[in-house]
Amino acid sequence: MTTTADRYETETRSLLHRLIKAGFTPLTIDNGETVTKWNADDRTLFVEEAMACDESTLRCVDQDGRKVALFLVYGNGPGELVCDFTDTPELAAVVDAHYSAHAR
Repeated sequence: MTTTADRYETETRSLLHRLIKAGFTPLTIDNGETVTKWNADDRTLFVEEAMACDESTLRCVDQDGRKVALFLVYGNGPGELVCDFTDTPELAAVVDAHYSAHAR
């Protein structure tokens, strides 16, 4: 049986994968208590810190070097992990694809 924590971990990892595949580079996750830097060799701590609180801010750099952010809310329904984000066409495409893949 899949727990809520398992679903959020899967969804967080999926979002990170989509971002990286689209050319974004994660920088930090800020859960309001701790800011954790991205480590491509070990994503476990990054994902754990993202999920440590109800809300987190994921900061990334896009393909052109611009900083963007995604506001994540753990407690929303499936596919609704991203509550808000920097409005760029590239990031919107990633968020839309993520929603389509995870919404029920």
